[in-house]
Order: sequence, then C-alpha cells, then structure tokens
Amino acid sequence: MPHLIDEAEALLHARGFKVTPQRTLILQVMAGQTSYLDADEIFALAHTQDASISLATVYRTLNLFAELGLIDHRYVEPEHRREVFRMSEGPEQHYLTCVRCGKRTVIHADLLNQMANELVRRKGVSVISACACFTGYCAECTAALKRQKRG
Repeated sequence: MPHLIDEAEALLHARGFKVTPQRTLILQVMAGQTSYLDADEIFALAHTQDASISLATVYRTLNLFAELGLIDHRYVEPEHRREVFRMSEGPEQHYLTCVRCGKRTVIHADLLNQMANELVRRKGVSVISACACFTGYCAECTAALKRQKRG
C-alpha cells in the first residue's frame, strides 16, 4: 500500500497542505486496513505507534482526508452518531450494526447497487451517493435471543 500513501501525500502537497508526521501516520494506519474503522479505533492504532497523537488530531485529519476524497466515510447507525472511515480503494462495503453487542457485520454492496441501478432505470435519476444503515442483531446475538425465548 505504499503507493496509496505516496499518492495521498502528493495530493495533500498539491492542495497546499503540509504532510505532517501525524497525517502520514494516519495514512499508514488506514492503508493497512481492509474494513472501515471509527475514529476511536484509528486513534487507538495510531496511538500505539505515536503516543503524542491526540484524538482531536485524528478527527481533524479524517475530516480533511474525507474532504479531499482520500478516504471514504459512512455512518453505521440510522441516527448518524457513529461514522467509520477507510481508504478510498476496494469494493464498497456496508454494515449491520448489532444493537445488542455493537459488532459490525459486513454487507457487500451488490444488493444495494442493484437497488440503485433499478432506481436509475425506473426514475431516470442519477445516483451520486447513498447512505444505508442497517441495525439489528448479529448472528451470535440472534442465536442467543432464540435460546432465551426457548428457555
């Protein structure tokens, strides 16, 4: 993933932003991930490599990276209280967030893409982005709830 970091740093420089050690660290942390992480998770990973980094720096950096299109971000709860981020590369992903334990389960975008294509076909619109937040119970919590009902 070094090319992603190099490209991101070149874009920062081209847009007049400094390439700080903190920004590089956050790029490195994010480039090593395949799934979306929230700011606290990114902070925890970055903090293990540089104890001087602050959560506020992580939030500011994530906002800047999102504005520049370096990272994708989405919400994983209908109330939009929890935002997650990842590098802008790879297949689109959505999540079901378990309301019991908080676990996120990946939902691949093929069904959502079919819905968007059908919306374009039926209504003649152009879809630029979509927000899909699924909440419910993960497989483990669903099984536990079923056992509770039986017992």
